[in-house]
Amino acid sequence: MVLYRTVFDNFVHIRRAGYFLDAAREFVKYGGTSMNIANFPDYIYTPDSHYEKLYSETVNVSRAVWKTGINTVTTIGPYPLDYFYFQSAGKDPLEYMKKGIDLAACLIINGEADAMGEVGYPHFPVDEKIYNDSGEILKYALDVCHDRNIPLILHTEDMDKNGYLRIEELIKKHYKIERVMKHHANARDISFNDSILKSVVASRNNVKSAIESKKNFLLETDYTDQKEKPGKVIPVFSVPKRAEMIKNSYIDYMEIFHKIFEEVPFRFYGKDFFNK
Repeated sequence: MVLYRTVFDNFVHIRRAGYFLDAAREFVKYGGTSMNIANFPDYIYTPDSHYEKLYSETVNVSRAVWKTGINTVTTIGPYPLDYFYFQSAGKDPLEYMKKGIDLAACLIINGEADAMGEVGYPHFPVDEKIYNDSGEILKYALDVCHDRNIPLILHTEDMDKNGYLRIEELIKKHYKIERVMKHHANARDISFNDSILKSVVASRNNVKSAIESKKNFLLETDYTDQKEKPGKVIPVFSVPKRAEMIKNSYIDYMEIFHKIFEEVPFRFYGKDFFNK
């Protein structure tokens, strides 16, 4: 199915242990053309080799998906819940996660990946020390990305308008706001009075609300490719299906497609295949 020359899922996990290339083919079958593949927090490696092996696997998976004809963006970086993995292994989470940031930056600068993420805070309540440590890790990531002009993708708890303004203030102290994106955003987040780019989970209601806001946004599934949890967070074909909905519901669908699938992602990632 051809919906538009570019149909981009801004955040997805593809895993060899999951449906892997079958998931990628399902995406294409419904009209998808490009996706951002982020590392999945598998804790199957030793603490000392965790990031090296995780990033290598993510880069190799992204290349395998690219060989099927899908244009890919690759995102690597320490996931906030890595904190608990290193803590339980008797390691210093800040030390190990900062090393993970440094390694990710090196691979991105060398052209093996494109963005850093998903970095930030756990999505559930934690004690004050863990929350503050997560903030220190985020500040470090912002500084590293600032020095190398690397796009950074945020992972946080669900936030209200004050939460977004607090994060915006933090970003502006360490980096440029236009180089940072909040992934797994909700439709209501678009209406908040902050300048952080939102990547919205592509449910029908979220898409309608995001379009009606007239603000810039991206669409994602946050698909986790787990056979034991098929279709989580939403199915891999959801962005193309929402593109079909947009095409059938909005007269100016071509302008919408160009903005959310090409103009905004090109400005953020700088990948040539978006520049149309």
